[in-house]
Amino acid sequence: MLSFFRGCWEWKSQVFHLAKIDLVKTCRGAVLGWIWLFVRPATYVFVFWLALALGLKAGSTVGDYPYIVWLTAGLIPWFFMQELISTGSDVYRRYTYLVNKIKFPLVAISAFYALSKLYIYLMSMGIFMLGCIIFGYHFSIYLIQLPFVFALMYGLFVAWSVMTSPLSAISKDFGNLIKTLSTPLFWLSGIIFNLGTIHHEWVHTVMCFNPVSFFVEAHRYAMCDNMWLWENPKMLLIFLVVFLATIIVARIVFRRLNTEVADVL
Repeated sequence: MLSFFRGCWEWKSQVFHLAKIDLVKTCRGAVLGWIWLFVRPATYVFVFWLALALGLKAGSTVGDYPYIVWLTAGLIPWFFMQELISTGSDVYRRYTYLVNKIKFPLVAISAFYALSKLYIYLMSMGIFMLGCIIFGYHFSIYLIQLPFVFALMYGLFVAWSVMTSPLSAISKDFGNLIKTLSTPLFWLSGIIFNLGTIHHEWVHTVMCFNPVSFFVEAHRYAMCDNMWLWENPKMLLIFLVVFLATIIVARIVFRRLNTEVADVL
């Protein structure tokens, strides 16, 4: 972990610069430019709300907030996590020139890619929160825990990228397997339904091991449910165990395979 932070700190200017380049490259060549970064999330939110709230009668409100506000609070962080779960697990193949031709720390590739996606996520959250305020839905003091959630989310998925990218570089089958995880993780995370409605304790416990569930619930605690993270100690403790396990496995995988990545690519 110290070597990881040291590598990112020594190359911090390059990390921020490459994150900016990756963000600009996403919109390059499109007439609407940056607007496309928000059209896709907004379309998904509208379609899910239309299908669930109107089609399946999921309900008009959750607590004191309309269902669309509650749903969006979970979907926006999911868009960030989905990118890191699928494409973030294959960053070495996406940036082979940094692996083969330039002396650049491999862990910093995961760091700047996650940072570029974090920019989009933070802008989306800002637009969403501004819209809520305009329509009269105000937030409470519990919102101050969101920066801590942002940091945890960024740290976990950088560790995820560091753990899975060497394996994806060596085996395309592993990369394809990882990309298929996004669908089951979405449907088993409580993004479109309330985890509190699950009355089977063992099912609820198993779902808590899904870090997507933790982050979705954490956003809703801060924005809709008016709760602190530590008010659900079971979910917080399970997440910390998963976070620690991810870091340990990432360290083991990276130490064993990082020297082989360049030869394979």
